[in-house]
Amino acid sequence: MVVAIEPEEKAEHPIELVLARLLRLGSLVAAALLAVGIALMVLGHTGLAPKLITAGLLVLLGTPVLRVVAAAVIFVKERDWHFALFSFVVLCAVAAGIYFGKGM
Repeated sequence: MVVAIEPEEKAEHPIELVLARLLRLGSLVAAALLAVGIALMVLGHTGLAPKLITAGLLVLLGTPVLRVVAAAVIFVKERDWHFALFSFVVLCAVAAGIYFGKGM
């Protein structure tokens, strides 16, 4: 007799789903800001349009960084110190890239 054992369901979402939703949300917000900014630019409202386009680009650039931060928080909550350390190293590399990439 074969008995199928179903895995225990967690109250939390798996990390992949949380991170995928975060990336999807960031992309949608960035696309909306960019679309509205470009539409306003085409319609001749040049006052607000560049600010919306800049905000859209910043959200687009910030989304992957936020993903690494979220992953680090999840790994620390799960006490997965190995991957938490990797996330911290990636954040340090991103911070160093931003700091040294300013071109002073």
